[in-house]
Amino acid sequence: MKRTLGQGVLLSLSVLTASAAVAAPPTPLKLAQDLALAHAAWPQGRSWLDVNKGKAGQLVIPVLNRCLPESPADELTAFSIYLRLSQKGKVLEIVTELDDALGRCMTNEAREVQLPGAPREDFWFQVNLAAGL
Repeated sequence: MKRTLGQGVLLSLSVLTASAAVAAPPTPLKLAQDLALAHAAWPQGRSWLDVNKGKAGQLVIPVLNRCLPESPADELTAFSIYLRLSQKGKVLEIVTELDDALGRCMTNEAREVQLPGAPREDFWFQVNLAAGL
């Protein structure tokens, strides 16, 4: 009986671990926008953005370029992206105004991007970009 119970506990733990490894659904655009506005209005968030937002924009341009089709478009399209950072400055998620697929690609490509430590965990901010789409 003990052996069966122990195996059941191990099986339950492995199922929980596997389900935690499945990617969470992307954050809805409206929520990302609202959180970015709130964090920009917060004094510590505003201070971080004053110092680091330009650098963050420069670091995401190569990420964006890796996710766009190679054929150049005739016209530039302006749009915003919303980045969620860990307190250690790692990009956890990118949500775009354009589509979920671009946001997923950028999130995957930005895994190695290191930004300065954010003032809190799950710190959201907005970056405005333009690209030929």
